[in-house]
Amino acid sequence: MKIKLGLLFFFSAYALGSSAQNLLNLNEWVTGPGGITGFTANGLATENEREWGIGPQGRQVIVWKGTPSGDQNGDGGWNSSDIAINNQKTYRYTVWIKKTNSKTGTTYLGCSPGVNTLAGVANNNPYFWYGNLPELDRWYLLVGYVHGSNDPSTVSSGAIYDGVTGKKVISMTDYKFASTTTATRHRSYLYYDPNVNDRQYFYGPRLEEVNGNEPTISSLLDNPIGTGDFFFAGKVGIKTETPGDYDLAVNGKIRSQEIKVETANWPDYVFKEDYKLPSLAETEKFIRSNGHLPDVPKASELETNGVSLGEMNKLLVQKIEELTLHLIEKDKVLEQVIERLEKSEQILSKLPKEKNGKK
Repeated sequence: MKIKLGLLFFFSAYALGSSAQNLLNLNEWVTGPGGITGFTANGLATENEREWGIGPQGRQVIVWKGTPSGDQNGDGGWNSSDIAINNQKTYRYTVWIKKTNSKTGTTYLGCSPGVNTLAGVANNNPYFWYGNLPELDRWYLLVGYVHGSNDPSTVSSGAIYDGVTGKKVISMTDYKFASTTTATRHRSYLYYDPNVNDRQYFYGPRLEEVNGNEPTISSLLDNPIGTGDFFFAGKVGIKTETPGDYDLAVNGKIRSQEIKVETANWPDYVFKEDYKLPSLAETEKFIRSNGHLPDVPKASELETNGVSLGEMNKLLVQKIEELTLHLIEKDKVLEQVIERLEKSEQILSKLPKEKNGKK
């Protein structure tokens, strides 16, 4: 039994804090009442308890349980300790939450003061979202963002995702750090619930800098099985946890029936009268000097940086169109040569023929 509990604790701790990207200290996320180091309980100690339960994706994990006492005040959840941040960077706040029994009370996910709305208005009690989750007895992933102080974006990316289907079900409000802010907090609650039979479960809180190394929303959702479209506010990595500058990064092969690449400035400008078509002599000179076609990247660059399908297709079409113009011009020249040859043959056919070496 001790071995089983030890393994369960190991896997629960691994799932909670497997990435060094998480700025929250989950080392003391173990069974027991009240708060823990780094997490001050919201409400009474008897309203907060960590216990073994079934978490998202059906795994047995340690969840934080909120149990209302009926005082209709703080009924479970936490305020994290202050976490040092760089206010010019963007940070993401996430937590899994499940409510049972009834929809009385209010669920919250927020951060600490020191932020503005995306319109630049100060907010001293900021919540990404508060309200009732769509369904009882169902895990939801709540994802909030605080943008860097210099970020010009006015569009919120925060959302609540269904833990079964992976679909975005509720939009949330993003904020922006004030230029003087040096720390933040992760705070998630159940509040104002008079029903002592209600329970709210929390799992897997995360606070991390958005820098391309944070787990994708897809990986946090653990690719839930369900029908319908998927929406991801952040980057998606398949077989990689570091998508970097790419919205979708795949460390492996891709098979598809069709791929559509949207592009602009398609090279039909080659057919305009003011386009300067390089002569074949100029192209030959360039090839001899550089070892590749004009405008086409070197092989070494492509081997290092990969191929941008949209840009490469535009270049290939440009070269095909240039080649077509050259072929049209050469065809005209060839027709002229044939015409001259035919005229020459006609002239020659009318000349007196020699007989026995004499005219």
